[in-house]
Amino acid sequence: MKKGFTITEVVVMLVVFAVLLGFTIPKFMLLLHKAEEGSTKHKLVQVRSAIAAYYGEHQGIYPTDDLTSLIPQYLEKIPQAQVPGYTPSNHVSVGNFEQCFTNEGGWSYVNDPSDPRFGDFFVNVDAEDSYGKAWMSH
Repeated sequence: MKKGFTITEVVVMLVVFAVLLGFTIPKFMLLLHKAEEGSTKHKLVQVRSAIAAYYGEHQGIYPTDDLTSLIPQYLEKIPQAQVPGYTPSNHVSVGNFEQCFTNEGGWSYVNDPSDPRFGDFFVNVDAEDSYGKAWMSH
């Protein structure tokens, strides 16, 4: 009597393995996307907190630059925005709302004092997160 597996047993084992992978890989990818989203939302809160601290220490004046004035006193560096489908970037687009929202990834900051949204900081993408909420509304 020969020891080992038959061809049929090996094929069945490979099919079962492939089916299991087919179920787990999409779930794993979804978890990776949600982790990136969570990280970006956390970074968004960090930068907004730094802007608020700057505002409080400068008698109610928001930064009027590309947020480099926050470094190193309020932030170590501008963090990277990681949104699925966009290249990770720490670039901050600035200007009035129409100028700074370029939908290129990274961040947007309204640094124009004449714009009603002056001081707003948001993710520079026209997309939704995995919960269906627009990124720029976070």
